[in-house]
Amino acid sequence: MEMTNGGGDNKDVYFLNRLRQDVDANLSNDQYGVEELAKNIGMSRSQLHRKLNSSTGQSVSQFIREHRLQRGMELLKSGELTATEVAERIGFGSATYFNKCFNEYYGYPPGEAKNKLNERQFSTLEVKPTIKTDGSEKTRSWTFLLTTLIGVAVVIVAGFYLFRSFPASQTPENKSIAILPFKNLSADERSEYFSEGVIEAIRTNLSQVGELRVISRTSVERYRGGTKPAREIAKELGVGNLLEGSVQRDNNLVRIEVRLVDGTTEEQIWSKRYDRTLQDVFAIQTEIAEQVAGELNATLSQEEKTKLQETDTKNSEAYDLYLKGLYEYRTYTNRGVHNSIELLEQAIALDSNYARAYAALANSYIGLATIFAAEMNALEALEKGKPYIDKALELVPDLCEAQMTLGFYLLYHDWDFAGAETAYKQSIRTDYPDALALYVDYLNFVSRHSEALQLAERLNTTDPYYPNSRMILSYFYNKRLDEALQYSTTRLKLFSNYYTFDSHGFLMLNLKKYEEAIRYFEKAIAIEGIRYPRMLGWMGAAYAKSGNNDKSKEILEELKTRWKNKDNGSIAFFIATIYSAMDDKKQALAWLKVAFDEHDMEMPWLLTEPQFYNLHDEPAFKQMAVAMRFPQLTVNPK
Repeated sequence: MEMTNGGGDNKDVYFLNRLRQDVDANLSNDQYGVEELAKNIGMSRSQLHRKLNSSTGQSVSQFIREHRLQRGMELLKSGELTATEVAERIGFGSATYFNKCFNEYYGYPPGEAKNKLNERQFSTLEVKPTIKTDGSEKTRSWTFLLTTLIGVAVVIVAGFYLFRSFPASQTPENKSIAILPFKNLSADERSEYFSEGVIEAIRTNLSQVGELRVISRTSVERYRGGTKPAREIAKELGVGNLLEGSVQRDNNLVRIEVRLVDGTTEEQIWSKRYDRTLQDVFAIQTEIAEQVAGELNATLSQEEKTKLQETDTKNSEAYDLYLKGLYEYRTYTNRGVHNSIELLEQAIALDSNYARAYAALANSYIGLATIFAAEMNALEALEKGKPYIDKALELVPDLCEAQMTLGFYLLYHDWDFAGAETAYKQSIRTDYPDALALYVDYLNFVSRHSEALQLAERLNTTDPYYPNSRMILSYFYNKRLDEALQYSTTRLKLFSNYYTFDSHGFLMLNLKKYEEAIRYFEKAIAIEGIRYPRMLGWMGAAYAKSGNNDKSKEILEELKTRWKNKDNGSIAFFIATIYSAMDDKKQALAWLKVAFDEHDMEMPWLLTEPQFYNLHDEPAFKQMAVAMRFPQLTVNPK
């Protein structure tokens, strides 16, 4: 079954023989792998991979594994060693893993190797009929027929074993993996950001492999520090494989240990320990991604191979600052956003060509206008971020994070729907979860709700525990209300965060369950201790729809006072929401005009905010929609 170059190139034959000899010399060493082979024959990992792939179509790890299996077959043929003993002789650290690989490669387990050999030998013998025949032609015909029948029977039996034992991880739909939170074994607990960064880099690399489905960071976070069995985690996440590991850092020294586990059997597929300097961390992350892709039998295109070899920066100090900045931003606090800006600016000062740092810095500046910071109006925040978006795209035009932020800028700053969609399409190539979520929003903005649901389902597949799932709103806009309610109820059992309360409250408001809606809007406010204009607007609408005008007017006055004080958070837009719920169309349109003039961040929701459905036929409303250049002015049913 060994793959060789059919062209008979002597150089290739010599090259392959050198590789086999080196593998044979290290046959029983279970720590021997790609790195050792490359070093022993005087080539870089990438050179070795390219040359071997050109000659045989194999990855280096596949070549080593298959050569070892061939040597294992030779030992099994002798009948003198057990399968466990053979596994040790050929460098498989686990007899179970050897059985799995052997079965996968030959189509039957090691224990049947000798029987299979006898079957093949028997099938090649000349078989003659026992009855007398009158001529040699008839004898040859019977011999040919019986030999053929036996050969077909052997093929059928082997095919049956191959089909029955074909591992789930080899089927395209099961080439999936989740990278669990690595244990931070560093003496300094503040090094948590570094272990998070290592995981993120490996995940980013694997996400570039088209054949793999990689679960996002947010969905595995819930397993941090837990003791749940690998089989249960894999089942909950819907993946075939898990990558576990630990990171230990002492100043400039780094130890990274990784283990690839079969999510069904909980058997170890591959493991390795790396003891390197901080400068080598880029190469380690790339090697781990390549090894995992190889073990999962994912075929890499030339473009994907090139991408895996690329590094964001060669400056380890800049990389360290970038990881700290990202970690701070993900605290989603005002202080965290400011810390991330400071750290990312330091990273860029050390490496002015660090594209991913520019993209992260742009996102941090825009974060100053989010609900978690809300200290800057949307236009100002977007304008501060734009130069960094441009710089990131100048350096790496297809960088997903930068394309996502560009799409956000074009949509919310310029109301350029066509340009935003072009950028969003670029940003979701690797299933970057934030990009998928923002593109779902865009599709709902322009009333392409069926497409939005498809993309929300894609996000739900790659990141089932994404904290701000778009499934609830997408179900709602597609009028699949029972499914929206069922999904939202399930999410409430898993999450007690702002996003879930926000979405569930929205759903309850528009299902006319006003008391429950108000309760969840209050929960969203309580969880952060911030009276978000968005929550107040919808709460005021719920009070108005339920007939409690006193409470809705009370909220209106609070929002108007904050608007006069120049607070941020699309206040005018949500004042309009309450007035529209009160069926005061004149005031609703007047405040929408204020929101339009002030370029409120929420304005792209104009057509799909249910509280505004009763305004769709109003000339002033249509005029605003036209001025915003919505690609299709679909009027939603009341």
